[in-house]
Amino acid sequence: MKRLAPLLLLVCLLPSGLAAAWEGEGTLLDLSSLPEDWEVIWEYWAPVRDLNAFSERWGVNAVWLRDYFLGGPPGTIWVKLAVLETEAEAQALYDLYLDLHTPDEVSIRGRRVLEVVTEYPELIPVARASLKFQCEPMEMEDKSAVRDYLAAWSWPVKSWADLTDRLGAELDQYRVFLVGESHGSAFNQQLESALVEFFVREGGVGSLLLELPPSVVGFLREYVQTGDEALLQLVFSSVQGTYFCTQDNYAHWQRMRALWQSLPQEKKFRLIGLDVEHHSILALRYLQYLLDKVGSSSLSQTKLAQIGAVLRGELRVANTEVVPFVSGLLQELEREVVQAELGELVNEFELVLTSLLASFQLTTLGDSQEWNAQRDRAMYENFMKQAVNGSGEKFFGQWGLNHVFQKEQMGVTWLATAIDQTDEFSGRVFSMVLVYHDSYYLERETNRPRHFGNYAWRAYLLAELAAGEPLLVKLDGAGSPFDQVLEWKLSVVEPTQGVTTDYFQYILFIPGAKASTPWAAAP
Repeated sequence: MKRLAPLLLLVCLLPSGLAAAWEGEGTLLDLSSLPEDWEVIWEYWAPVRDLNAFSERWGVNAVWLRDYFLGGPPGTIWVKLAVLETEAEAQALYDLYLDLHTPDEVSIRGRRVLEVVTEYPELIPVARASLKFQCEPMEMEDKSAVRDYLAAWSWPVKSWADLTDRLGAELDQYRVFLVGESHGSAFNQQLESALVEFFVREGGVGSLLLELPPSVVGFLREYVQTGDEALLQLVFSSVQGTYFCTQDNYAHWQRMRALWQSLPQEKKFRLIGLDVEHHSILALRYLQYLLDKVGSSSLSQTKLAQIGAVLRGELRVANTEVVPFVSGLLQELEREVVQAELGELVNEFELVLTSLLASFQLTTLGDSQEWNAQRDRAMYENFMKQAVNGSGEKFFGQWGLNHVFQKEQMGVTWLATAIDQTDEFSGRVFSMVLVYHDSYYLERETNRPRHFGNYAWRAYLLAELAAGEPLLVKLDGAGSPFDQVLEWKLSVVEPTQGVTTDYFQYILFIPGAKASTPWAAAP
């Protein structure tokens, strides 16, 4: 077996061969061709060492390997693409695969051979009918300039101090600091704890923006301030089956409590919940918790007393009556007796109830784009209700990836986009995205770890620079090519306009992240 020459950029493959491969001539999956409810869980592009190993195993000369691990009802499917040096070698590999698979699981076109692996045969015809593969895009013209830029503007992160020392240079320029994660990695909460402490202690941040409903944040706020572990247990037991409910996140909130206790009064942070209310009963339990603290007999004569009746099972609200029921509670907040008894808590009630209504409205939407757009619009409105305008206050939040994009993507004006378009915060929003390589995440449906990566580019240059450690990359440094063109390296739908730094300014490259651990209630 001869040694492989350095890999050349694949532009397109000429069609030929006995069995037509799935639609398209290239190896790059067209994300818009994914069937509804399907997602890319993990994507892999093989470096030379893996090409050599593959070639030795099968007795051929592979020049390109690209794998896609896809998830869709009812399970997962692994699509593996190999490009061989010659069509004869492609035919030989195809014949070998036929000894292991059914004809539906293998395809050949020219020098490209496609193999699928799945425990769910019903996914194969769906994939064959839908998935399209494009030609690999050309890289930036001056690849050496890109390499030189990344080498100059990236730094290994061997300790949290390595990270925060670099981010300290951005503190004066921005007011809203956002990190975009992919949920389910244990690294996420370790990072979040470190960044919260840094931004609160050294960055002047006074408020944490949370991708959580106001009711959940209300209970967390009480826990952080009082240390009542029963409240933390209540929240986690109420939201089981979500990415929030992990042992790693539980430990994060215990660290938030310890941090709160250690801070002087002038540095104690606010918790701000921006999401819609995803758990109706928990939202009502929080409102009842507040009512019990007020302890007013006058409120028992108002519609707010219906909250307790629902929780006790004395009042049933049909699905068709939910919106009128919540709207009636909102109207009750306008009564003088209610405002007099609740005082400043009126705003908290209004926030929870409007977020509950927004959640019900989302359930009527069948289009995922519109669902995302309305959800982020509701979160922006919650931000504007709780941000102190004109105060110069600083904010930090760690969110799901897309929410931190500062320009429209997938037809959605994301939270960070809307904040950046607000006069007071224009040009003052900082976004850093987390890029995972050869990592794992906790699959919510099965509570099992799944292999994961969300980088659609040649991740191996960053892996080389990282040398096994997280790597911080500044994309808007002097002479950056990312200020000039749109180089979209994430395995989510590519935007249609702008340049890379319109969307985010930093990457934190994370190799080998471990999956989160499911939360288990204390016995």
